Amino acid sequence: MSHMPEVYLSGDRPWDCLTFGTDKDSFIVIGSALAGNFQGPDLLFLLAREMGHCRAGHALWKTVIRFFLGEQGPGKGMMSGGIFNAILNPTALISGAFEVPLLAWARQAEITADRAGLLTVGDEEIARRVLLSWSLKSSFIYRQINIDAWLEQQAEDDEGYSRLSELTTSSTPYIGPRLKLLTEFAKSPELKYWRQMIVDAMNHGAPKSPAKPAAQPEVIKIKCASCQTQMVVPLKVLAGKNELPVKCPNKQCGKITRLKKTVKPPEAAAPVAKPAAKRKRTASKKKQDEENLNYVD
Repeated sequence: MSHMPEVYLSGDRPWDCLTFGTDKDSFIVIGSALAGNFQGPDLLFLLAREMGHCRAGHALWKTVIRFFLGEQGPGKGMMSGGIFNAILNPTALISGAFEVPLLAWARQAEITADRAGLLTVGDEEIARRVLLSWSLKSSFIYRQINIDAWLEQQAEDDEGYSRLSELTTSSTPYIGPRLKLLTEFAKSPELKYWRQMIVDAMNHGAPKSPAKPAAQPEVIKIKCASCQTQMVVPLKVLAGKNELPVKCPNKQCGKITRLKKTVKPPEAAAPVAKPAAKRKRTASKKKQDEENLNYVD
């Protein structure tokens, strides 16, 4: 990235994720519903897509397209009034001559952004899950339906009409062909090559873990009996010895201090308590003895 675009949160466009600006000064608008439904790697994929737009130089043209064409959808576009309206209305034909190429470029830009997101997260399952949930406008519905069966049904539908509808009304590719292109890119050698470069760069730029300090040898510290100079004696030199003479390192002293090994005498076994003699006692005396016993314990 030549620059990091600013990211804004929008409540007015809850399911939109948009990039505006120029090549050198772009910004991203992410909808509140997207920010609320996607976290972690899912949200990373969405942000990476938009930064892919910025990196590829799409921000300026995406701004221009929205300025000229406004919002695109089923109710917009050259075919919004029907095929006869498009043929008989010269204005629709003229506007369509500008609109169709711009929409085609916008769809290709979205495919490029999908690839940027996949390059970032490195997992097709994440990209597929986010794009499907985004298309359904619900991460909850995504978890409730059979995705494989739904995609198979989409593939069996009449692609001719869907293709015509996409060409004339949408700036976003339809989800079926979109996921198919994503899968093709996920299996391509280009993705593996660039993904490996990304992983290597991330590993190289990761902060180094602090080196563990070397284990310090076990020592004992003593002081010279004459000059009180501190002396350090490794325990390993005492191994197998009952006595060790240590010379004071102070040149003006040089006295010898003898370290002697002291062996602790074995602890005497605790005497076995003799059983208390049974004796008769009154109820009050017995209660008092029990209280005293508990207190002592």
